[in-house]
Amino acid sequence: MFDVRRLVVLREVVRCGSLSAAAAALNYTTSAVSQQITALERDVGTTLLVRSPSGVRPTTAGSRLLEHAETILAAVAAAERDLERLATGRPGAVRISSFASAAATILPRAIARFRTLCPDIDVELLPADPADGVAMLSAGDVDAAVITEVPGDRPEFPRVHSIPIYDDEFYVVLPANHRLAAAVEVPFGALAGEQWIVSTETGVCPDVRVFEQACRHAGFVPSVTFRAEDYFTVQGLVAADLGVSLVPSLAAYGGAHPDVVLRRVSGRRPVRGIAIATAHEPAASSPLATFVSLARAVSAQLRHRPVYSVAERPFSVA
Repeated sequence: MFDVRRLVVLREVVRCGSLSAAAAALNYTTSAVSQQITALERDVGTTLLVRSPSGVRPTTAGSRLLEHAETILAAVAAAERDLERLATGRPGAVRISSFASAAATILPRAIARFRTLCPDIDVELLPADPADGVAMLSAGDVDAAVITEVPGDRPEFPRVHSIPIYDDEFYVVLPANHRLAAAVEVPFGALAGEQWIVSTETGVCPDVRVFEQACRHAGFVPSVTFRAEDYFTVQGLVAADLGVSLVPSLAAYGGAHPDVVLRRVSGRRPVRGIAIATAHEPAASSPLATFVSLARAVSAQLRHRPVYSVAERPFSVA
């Protein structure tokens, strides 16, 4: 058995790239950091770092241990919080991070139902995009993070336990005067010659990968003219007749921009997965497991809500 506190030192050394930089970050001496790493290597029975004049890097064993370290340290932090609450008599709390559209649609009803079932346990909702939410989860700052995934693609966050809760279908967003605005469903290939507006600056998030998959499946390379950080801006650009786009259903509930229409894609429909990430599988009947179950139930009901623009009559999203 090794001292888990030494994992913090190992993680900081690898993050900083040198013993001296890690020592400064941890307010230790370089000698103390070196001693901690040596002791950890002795405990696990293998070399964890390769030292060189330019710095340090983890060995294969060191990298593997670091993968476990995030889960271990998060579990230790959670245990400490639970024991502190027990000692002080304070009720527990379930802390969830979420991106905006899920926080506005799935989570409010789940939180309301949770409060009815578990009135002595608080729910804390923290705004964060999926990557930041997983970082908070790894650091023990939240108990769960709402994330997005690409169905059939590599796991977006392979080091967490992912619980799928919703298949979020994408809709084509067209200017109200577009030639296909009156169609019930739009063949994606019919938009091959359009100018496209993409919903992220980076071009690497799951939403963009879903869009790129849809284009490849339809046999064209999109011409992207604008990139925006949020779907509200995307719809504004489409409304100004500057291009077309895709918007997930969670971002369109409650009505779209009055000068755009939303249409389903005919045939193979673009979908992103919505999941709740936890450090490990929640214990049965635990508050976290209860919350996840409620979020899944709310998500199932959302599949039958209409998605439509303000300027048109609702249409079903069965």
